Amino acid sequence: MKVTPLDIRKQEFKTTFKGYDKHEVDIFLEMVAKEMEELIRENNTLIEQVRELDAKIEDYRRMEKTLQDTLMSAQKTTDELRRNAEKEAELIIKNAKMQADEIIQQAKQEVQSLMNQISALKTQRDGFIAQMRGVLQSQLRMLDEISTGKTVEPTIHTRQQRQKQTSEEGYRSIGDLFKER
Repeated sequence: MKVTPLDIRKQEFKTTFKGYDKHEVDIFLEMVAKEMEELIRENNTLIEQVRELDAKIEDYRRMEKTLQDTLMSAQKTTDELRRNAEKEAELIIKNAKMQADEIIQQAKQEVQSLMNQISALKTQRDGFIAQMRGVLQSQLRMLDEISTGKTVEPTIHTRQQRQKQTSEEGYRSIGDLFKER
């Protein structure tokens, strides 16, 4: 049974002969009742403080959970960003290597094309030199004939023979040049 300060104040005792002084008992009961009221108020205050502190603790626990969740989420996001950055870097490197290989291949083809052009130009040069040599040799023979006094009037037939001879000498010279290489 719970005793309240009001119960203490209203409590009545039987009187007996040589019993306690009623006035002293009433004063003591009043003192006990006041002390009990004070203790109850203090207890109620403490209970309210405990409730407030429990609510704050619960708030802190929720904040802690939220912070932990946020931290985990940030860690996951960081890890994902790192993985994506690594994949992107690998892709960039792979593309750069492919482009470099393509550039090298194009350069090799261009070098081969230039080598072919150089070879063709050398062949043309050699052919031109051979033709010029043939023409010059033909002209030298004519000069020799003129200087020795053998003047032969060139006829159509003779001109064709000289051209044929010059061409054959030119081709023979080109053939000789290829053999030299």
